Amino acid sequence: MPIIKAKKVPSKTESVEDILALFCYHFPQYTFQAARRIPNKRIRQMLRVAKREQAVFLHHLTGIASAPHTKKGSGVKKMLKYFRDIIEN
Repeated sequence: MPIIKAKKVPSKTESVEDILALFCYHFPQYTFQAARRIPNKRIRQMLRVAKREQAVFLHHLTGIASAPHTKKGSGVKKMLKYFRDIIEN
């Protein structure tokens, strides 16, 4: 009886150039050459923060889009109060 052996699934690794290109996309003040001189730890940290901020922005957009469809516009009032509190503080 033949023996079947499973091969290891190759892990997805991003190339350094892809990570630097993404960094330069989010932070256009850095050129590709300047980004190469920044430590990898700092680049990953800045990308993590940029991703989090983008998620917050999209979460707010989703709330804004769904707010008018709540009972008696309560979602709109909540969103207005939320953003007013941010502006005042």
